[in-house]
Formats: sequence, C-alpha cells, structure tokens
Amino acid sequence: MLDVYGRGQILGFLKALDKELDEPFELILIGGTAATLAYKVTRATRDIDAINNVKGLQKAYEATKQKTGVDIPLEQVSVFDAPYDYEDRLVILEDSSLTNLVIKIPEIHDLILMKTIRGYEHDFEAIQEMIEKNEVSKSTLEERIRNELGQAIGNKKRIGLNFSALLELF
Repeated sequence: MLDVYGRGQILGFLKALDKELDEPFELILIGGTAATLAYKVTRATRDIDAINNVKGLQKAYEATKQKTGVDIPLEQVSVFDAPYDYEDRLVILEDSSLTNLVIKIPEIHDLILMKTIRGYEHDFEAIQEMIEKNEVSKSTLEERIRNELGQAIGNKKRIGLNFSALLELF
C-alpha cells in the first residue's frame, strides 16, 4: 500500500528540497498536492504531481529523500486537462522559507475544473472542501466550463455529468 502525505509532510519535504537546490527552479503543481498546499484541503495525497519537467530536480530530489527518509513520489504528469489560459492565472505559493524553489499552483477555479474533469470520488471530496474553505465563484466556473473547456479529452457525456455534479455543490 502506498503511503499518504498531509500538508505538513509535503511542505516539509519541499522545504528540504529547496535547501538542496543551488539555483532557482520553478515547480508547477496540480492535483491533491496543490489543493492541500494552497486551498486548505485536509485529504492526504500519495504523490507530488507536477506539470513541468522535473528532471532538473532529480539530484536534489534524491538527496532530499535520503536526508528526510520520506519517499514521496515526485513526477511530471503526462496527461491532464485544464482550462485555456490557465498558465496566465497560476499563483505562486507564498512561503518565505523557500529560497530557490518557486512553487506555482493553478488558480482555485482552474484546479477545481481540472479535478472535475478527472472526476474520481476523492476529487469531488477535495472540491467540496475547497468550496467550503475558500472563496469560489459559481459564475466563474460556469463561464470557464462554457468558454475554456471544449478541448477536454474523454467521454463528453461523462465530463458533462461531472460539470453538472460540480455545479450542484453550490
């Protein structure tokens, strides 16, 4: 069985990773890690999913695992769906203790829509918690569903049902 990691463990690992870096590195996180770090989701995650290439972190990552004894997988996600122009809305995770690691996370509406498209039960649990603990605009979600998600890969009927289920959470 895979280990699961909460906010404190993930943040501690990322701070240790930061100390191993000799130069700045931008890490764009999605999924449960992003929800946990930026949007107060308490559900633990099994890995750290990045959408950018993480090969430049490999040496520091291996050293961090060795020093911390934490073996949390850090991987570049090969396939994901996101609203158009989500890159323009990425937010920087503010943590004054990080000196070289710049962590970016999708804006909350974009992350909610990314998790909705995937649509697993635990995704909807995280979405519900994000809605309860943060300012989330139903109209922003509706607008992005209409205007920015026509390219989503997968069964269009299932994705449509997922969007309907999302909007019913309000």
